[in-house]
Amino acid sequence: MVGISGSAASSAALRWAAAEGRLRGADVEAVYAWEWSGGLHAPYAPLAGRSSREDERRAAAEMAMRAVDELGEDHVESVVVEGPPARVLLEAAAGADLLVLGSDEADAEPYPVINPIVAACLLRANCPVVVVLPGMPHHRSMGEMLAGSIS
Repeated sequence: MVGISGSAASSAALRWAAAEGRLRGADVEAVYAWEWSGGLHAPYAPLAGRSSREDERRAAAEMAMRAVDELGEDHVESVVVEGPPARVLLEAAAGADLLVLGSDEADAEPYPVINPIVAACLLRANCPVVVVLPGMPHHRSMGEMLAGSIS
């Protein structure tokens, strides 16, 4: 299972997860969590310009489908779930073999900055978690895979 958001980091995670799934003969679920922005408006705020819950759900589904379609892998399927991203990802990963997430590197820091969603998943996931940084290679030879799994 891989969490996607439309960011460069999540695209890298999706590519990595697809390559890993292909190596292992596994299906990959690309999970997109979204929250309706309508709940963020004050009740007295004008209705003009607001999008409906259905419009936002449809936009989320289109973004997730586009990300998977651009990948061009038949073993990867998009799943769209409404809710806070950390909760959605943790619930979806409950039965997964692996959770793959993307995270951006901070140029000013000596270590990668871990966003709160990634941190929550690292702390609470019931399966192994891989955090992929943009630019991280996602094609590995069988020798690299076996060497990595021995350590």
